[in-house]
Amino acid sequence: MKRRLLAAALAIAQFVSVLVVGEAITALPALAAFTCTAGQDGAGGTLSGTNANSYYQPAVGTLAAGSTTVALGTQDTGGGGGTAVPVANDELLIIQMQDGTFTYTNSSSYGTGASIANAGLYEYVQVVSMAGSTATILGGGTGGGLINSYTRSAASGTHGQQTYQIIRVPQYTTATLSSTYTAAYWDGKTGGVAALDIASTLNLGGANIYTTGDGFRGGGANVATVSPASVLSTDYVDSATMNGANPATNPPAMGFKGEGIFGTPDYTFGYTNFAAPSAPVGPTIVKATSGNGYPGGDVAMGAPGNAGGGGSDMNPSTNDSNTGGGGGSNGGDGGNGGWPWSTSEPNYAKTNPATHTAANYGAVDANHNPDLGGRGASAVATGIRAIMGGGGGAGSNNNASNNNTYGNYGSSGGTGGGIVMMRIADTSGSAATIFAEGTTGLAPDNDGGGGGGAGGTVIITSPNAFTGLTVYARGAAGTSAYFAAGDTSTTTAHGPGGGGGGGAVYSSSSVSANTNGGQNGATVTGVALAYGSTSGTSGTSSLISYSSIPGAPSGAECYSSTSANTPYIGPYAATDTGGTANLGADYTGSYDGSVSATNNNDFTAASMDLASASATPTNTGTVAGIWFGSSFTFATAPTINIQHEFEYRASSTAVTPVTITATAPQLPGSWTVRLCQDTSTNGVPAAISCSTNAQTCTSGNDNTFTTRNVASTSTTTMVFCSASRTRRHRVFWTQYTPSAGSYTTFQRYDAAITASDGAQSNTTHDEIYAGFVPITKTSAVVTNGCPSGVTPPTGGLCPGGVVRYTLDFRNIMVGAGLGDESQLLSAFLATKAGTLVISDNGAATFTNGAATNNTATYSNGLASLMISANNAGYTTCSATANTCGTSIANTTYTGNALLSTSWTATVGGTLFQLTPTGYTAGTHNDDQGTVTFAETVK
Repeated sequence: MKRRLLAAALAIAQFVSVLVVGEAITALPALAAFTCTAGQDGAGGTLSGTNANSYYQPAVGTLAAGSTTVALGTQDTGGGGGTAVPVANDELLIIQMQDGTFTYTNSSSYGTGASIANAGLYEYVQVVSMAGSTATILGGGTGGGLINSYTRSAASGTHGQQTYQIIRVPQYTTATLSSTYTAAYWDGKTGGVAALDIASTLNLGGANIYTTGDGFRGGGANVATVSPASVLSTDYVDSATMNGANPATNPPAMGFKGEGIFGTPDYTFGYTNFAAPSAPVGPTIVKATSGNGYPGGDVAMGAPGNAGGGGSDMNPSTNDSNTGGGGGSNGGDGGNGGWPWSTSEPNYAKTNPATHTAANYGAVDANHNPDLGGRGASAVATGIRAIMGGGGGAGSNNNASNNNTYGNYGSSGGTGGGIVMMRIADTSGSAATIFAEGTTGLAPDNDGGGGGGAGGTVIITSPNAFTGLTVYARGAAGTSAYFAAGDTSTTTAHGPGGGGGGGAVYSSSSVSANTNGGQNGATVTGVALAYGSTSGTSGTSSLISYSSIPGAPSGAECYSSTSANTPYIGPYAATDTGGTANLGADYTGSYDGSVSATNNNDFTAASMDLASASATPTNTGTVAGIWFGSSFTFATAPTINIQHEFEYRASSTAVTPVTITATAPQLPGSWTVRLCQDTSTNGVPAAISCSTNAQTCTSGNDNTFTTRNVASTSTTTMVFCSASRTRRHRVFWTQYTPSAGSYTTFQRYDAAITASDGAQSNTTHDEIYAGFVPITKTSAVVTNGCPSGVTPPTGGLCPGGVVRYTLDFRNIMVGAGLGDESQLLSAFLATKAGTLVISDNGAATFTNGAATNNTATYSNGLASLMISANNAGYTTCSATANTCGTSIANTTYTGNALLSTSWTATVGGTLFQLTPTGYTAGTHNDDQGTVTFAETVK
């Protein structure tokens, strides 16, 4: 811990650090070509609203496997995507959205013989360089190219459109979710995918992530009252141009099929506004004039791929018998649409719905078929492909009826859920919920209801265990039909829509996943008849390994500022977790992401247990904030356990030994130290194992520690064995025992720990105290004060620039495992009550040999201090409010800003006192706090 004199009256231990929460495992594919690009976009801050992905409709029809260049094409922001342009070291996600073939004959074999080809295949790649809009990439395929091939082509007479998209994935070190976070919606070209890469901790923030309704669109409602004589009620597929070349002006009879992996029909229904993602608004129907999007045609009851079939009609000539559309699918099947209105055809009429089944008819033919509703799509989820939920088919409609708040688009099919792809290290904060659900189409009155959209796909992976996520990838309910307030007669029932199938959830840690299928729609108010419509079935949910994700590694897998095979050792937790099960109230630590061998900012601090001190230790300081300690010896020497993280990735598959060396403090006598494995389940010292094991490094003990020496020497070693190019992560303990001798309260005793593989090394250290007060200082530039186009000077800011500082101070004493601290007051030292004064004279702080500018070293000094108006109160310091304060009340700031380059903060008033957690004596109980202030420069 670096030390400098802040003022003549106050000597404090100070260091400048950047905290990195939850240092993660690095795991790289065996081909070892990738350059880790974790956290390329820095800290993500608060994520809310539309996501930060940028979506590209590619410029070339085919990307071949092995390709090392990718033409990005046109950036598509129509669905709400971002505008960031890829640069070197960025991460791209390439994903095939639509592909495949199927049998499209007009028979019961429609939809069979399906091959989904490359639909849902994806991979992550790294951008090596950009030349215009063409990226040179590094992938996981042959020669560092692509693993898969990707195709974009227009629909033809033998297949629907094939689409793939290229998505820039932001790479954040950390991020916090807030409120809602959504994907851009699928517009037929791009969107529908929310992809995040978080190298370290994602604070869930109790937020929601939505791709509900962002997936494949439903069949668009069309109103028709005529069809050619060749069209039959039993048709599985008919042309969208049956009534003329332009479906927009001469709509076909029967309902449109939904959109899915096999193509896009000419009429699609979806939403354009997801400001409230759970209930999207702005419904619209896209009407094309180019003819059919599916081979064979776009209407009638056959279900292509994961898209629901459209509602057929028992009386095609007038299209007035209105069956329901089928539900879309993904991990589960979609349900079938309901039966037709039965009173318009004497040979078909059965006024009792219970008898309206095939067994009650003498013949099942074009005029006697009780089941003409759109077919529900069959499940398509396979492996861990990323597939959007299929859209529901539209119901048959001839009356243009509506029973919805928009008064429009009745009989449309529901939209499918989109895709959420998250690669993280770990999570914190309140639990979050991910929604990738289908939506229900808009309801008609006396016409057929549309099928429900299917649930989407959610893929969450981490090299570590994580918690706090609940996932909903449910299919949506089918749309009800003939369900207005006055629709109470069973003789006029119309076909409801089938329910959407459940989605697919894949995760490397257990999550609460709901992939239920959607319920069928209903008909007849007060009776709620299913009337032949069926529900969708449940989807799939399974555990996967983070290493199964194809292509470039995630930020969490390679987050380290070290070179590829440099060992890392440092604090077990990146933040002070005082009072928690991990470290107890007796520990603090910091590391700033720079882990060079001389990095003195990587440390873990702990204090001695003074309960067995032979004399009562005291603070002999007579000025608040000045601590001097009395001398004492131990009647029984305490054991001081300190937890550490260790990471290493071998440079080859050969077994590599890494030697960890711990050296105990050298004064006042002969301390001893031993290294111990962590065999605990909750990170407490009681469960550690320190027995000696003479095991040597062989191919069979990859990722293991070997020799642990007993506590008999001042220096000891432990060997770690690595035989993998996958980065390994382990926890171990240093265990110190002070020797006989005279100790002084508020004195620091240092112990160094080094890890080395013979070529690369890394060092951290433990700081052992008998009571101490660390002060951590961090700074951030609020604004550099420079006019537009002006580069800041060497000092870092132009005159008028604002710098914000935060000081964190605490008195960390003997803590973990001692019980109620108020009963052991002699073991807990408090500083002298009085006034704590912190001053800064503007001198620079040095970190790893580099100067970090403090207040007065910017430009020409300070112009003013940002303090409360009367110089006595305090408020919160922010980027917009140039007032600052402290978590301890009654702090004031002084200093002649125009004449002086120094400032002074008087913390907490005249009775301020730093005391340990739980300490009850004294007027104040200020065990920790912060001071935040901002200053402008001349």
